[in-house]
Amino acid sequence: MRVSVTGASGYVGRHVVKALVDQEHTVVAVGRDQLTSGVGMAGADYRVVDVFDENINVFHAIGAPDVCIHLAWQAGFNHQDPAHIGNMMKHYRLIEKLIANGLKHLAVAGSMHEIGYHVGEVTDKTPANPLNPYGVAKNFLRQALTLLCEKNNVDFKWLRMYYIHGDDRINNSIFSKLLTAEAEGKETFPLNSGEMLYDFIEVSRLGVQIALASTQPDYHGVINCSSGEPVALRTMVERFIETNKLKIRPEYNKFPRRSYDSYAIWGNADIALALERKAGVRA
Repeated sequence: MRVSVTGASGYVGRHVVKALVDQEHTVVAVGRDQLTSGVGMAGADYRVVDVFDENINVFHAIGAPDVCIHLAWQAGFNHQDPAHIGNMMKHYRLIEKLIANGLKHLAVAGSMHEIGYHVGEVTDKTPANPLNPYGVAKNFLRQALTLLCEKNNVDFKWLRMYYIHGDDRINNSIFSKLLTAEAEGKETFPLNSGEMLYDFIEVSRLGVQIALASTQPDYHGVINCSSGEPVALRTMVERFIETNKLKIRPEYNKFPRRSYDSYAIWGNADIALALERKAGVRA
């Protein structure tokens, strides 16, 4: 299967590319910039394409794929960035052009921040009430693309992601911030209570789930790409410190919980786990 991945050189994208190559797909990896020495796309055709350029046939520029996995997104770690709202229609018009030129299978990166404040398991039926610009933009795109794909008989998967770790020196998570604080010689790291339960998944496993979910014919619509297991933030932080043999000590209750952060939220990962089992990868 010929698969194109936008945002391929990003934090999640390069793991998706590797998983697709390992699964023996023909992969066109699409990014905005030339690759740096720290990013590899072995086995993929890497192309520098501005997918929002109105003057090109973007479908052919990204390889006329059987499946497009659209991961590209600006400022994903900054939930308040105004670019989320400002860019919404750019993403919609991009997908509209791809479909007009023949795309029949589409998978797009979603986020648990579409859901807003929710306590408990998130399914494909959980109502969305986003509480920050990032979540609002993602939820709008999900709803708009659902209608667009239904109208054009396009197979559509919305890949809802949760809390990601791994490759922690190049992401912008709490774990990368712990490493930075350690490198700066800080002895303590301020946190909130650390008691909230979140769904954490290692980024390479997430890449495998995204690759499997995007290229299979049986499941459609919202697919939670996650572990399905709620784990306390405190547990993950202390496990990370121990695993990486850090000297820094967490200090809890130094910050309040963000207003849009739930006390406990995790994804129903039944589909993702079923795909892992079918493919013979670890659960």
